[in-house]
Amino acid sequence: MIQRDLRSGDPELDRLMAELQASSQEFSEVIGKVGDVVGQAESTDGKIKVRVSSSGQLLGLHLDPRAMRLGSQELAGAIMELSRRATDDAARRLMEVTRPYLESDRPPAQGDRRRR
Repeated sequence: MIQRDLRSGDPELDRLMAELQASSQEFSEVIGKVGDVVGQAESTDGKIKVRVSSSGQLLGLHLDPRAMRLGSQELAGAIMELSRRATDDAARRLMEVTRPYLESDRPPAQGDRRRR
């Protein structure tokens, strides 16, 4: 991102512009981190493993050859369940990445007398 020194001569406007620039850079960093979030789940015996993106898109599916001994319905059910668990894992990881940015802008809860 190109850094420009934009000064208007108005201290308040310059302060607001600096805050906007800092927020924009922070937003770009968060978006980068969100793109790196991956959720994972695997069967208890380790024969089936699923990886999904932060949006739940399937990124990887590993089937140990021994998993092929399951019936087609059982295998499909296991994959679906692991996909749900991997998506939940991705959502949890996404919240961990974004929580610091979301909480800092959250207004105090009603009844919370602390000032920011």
